[in-house]
Amino acid sequence: MKTNRNEPCLCGSGKKHKNCCGSKRFQTSVENRYIRWIISGIVSLFLILTVWSIVEYFTTEHPEMEAYKCDNPQCNRIHYRAVSQSN
Repeated sequence: MKTNRNEPCLCGSGKKHKNCCGSKRFQTSVENRYIRWIISGIVSLFLILTVWSIVEYFTTEHPEMEAYKCDNPQCNRIHYRAVSQSN
């Protein structure tokens, strides 16, 4: 049997269910707070590392790459190598 929020509480306190036992359903325990803290710390660390790696990638020099066909007759792929400085 489901209790309506505005009905009197079943524990006999005389209060409405939403102000008595109904509000206990949404209270967090100490263990849940620790778990939420740990999860939020892990997510924050992941986001910080992601942003740091993106910044690191765009601030470093990357050599220009050129496509070339492999000399191996059985290899039908295109490979990439750094552009060589020829005079």
